[in-house]
Amino acid sequence: MMHQEFTGIIKLITNESIIGKVLVCEEENGFVIEHPFVVTETQLQTPGGDMVKLDLRPWAKFSKEELFFIDKEKTITVYESDDRLLKIYNRTLKKYLTYVEDPSKCPDTDINRLDLTEEMGFKSNVHDARNCLEKIYKAS
Repeated sequence: MMHQEFTGIIKLITNESIIGKVLVCEEENGFVIEHPFVVTETQLQTPGGDMVKLDLRPWAKFSKEELFFIDKEKTITVYESDDRLLKIYNRTLKKYLTYVEDPSKCPDTDINRLDLTEEMGFKSNVHDARNCLEKIYKAS
């Protein structure tokens, strides 16, 4: 049987969602996951409407292991990650691996931020926004 590898999410019977590099192991009736992170969602209410904040935390925080086997009986479902979550995972993994190898190289920036697109709303720089606000202020 051929093994399939992809970056995906395993939903466990404990209701945890784990993202990582998943290898389907038909012979062993389970999955091997590399560099797993728990995905947590927080609902936020903003003036623009409800939003969801995603956080990724290491699944096995104090383990030296990078690979874990998860029995198929312990899972609800397994699916491939969408591009937005994949981007957050790759950034988090890069930060985590850099931090593990050399904590002094860990950037202080928030790596879980997504780049804004026109579809998500307005984009501007500080200078343009300041000019716009000054015009509005002077007009009133």
